[in-house]
Amino acid sequence: NFIFRESNRFRKDVKMFVEKSEILKTEMADGVVRRMLGYGDKIMACEMIFPKGAYVEPHCHNSHQQMVYVLRGKFELQCGEEKRIMLPGNLCYCGYNEIHATRSLEDGSAILDVHTPLRQDIIDDSHAAQKSQ
Repeated sequence: NFIFRESNRFRKDVKMFVEKSEILKTEMADGVVRRMLGYGDKIMACEMIFPKGAYVEPHCHNSHQQMVYVLRGKFELQCGEEKRIMLPGNLCYCGYNEIHATRSLEDGSAILDVHTPLRQDIIDDSHAAQKSQ
């Protein structure tokens, strides 16, 4: 007995399902590749693939929170004053204004980044990169 109701999505560009061929890929600094997997009104997910030694400098976000889930490989993650070696299945939560950084310790290491609310800058960059390919 399912109850179907009209969608409560605010954004008209949100897809309920995203096929692999629709994922937008952006080549970033240090050989990092971002794959924007999808987004909703207030959340987004990106896969980030790193070569060994790639480093995302310490930074923070005052307008969103982030979760970093290790998919494969090995990373050194900093969140606040603490640094940890992170392996597949490990997760790091970065709250508002929390300084965080990432260093890949193995080639082909990958994380799943989840942001809330979504980051319009990532959406815009991903679409721009797609158009330039």
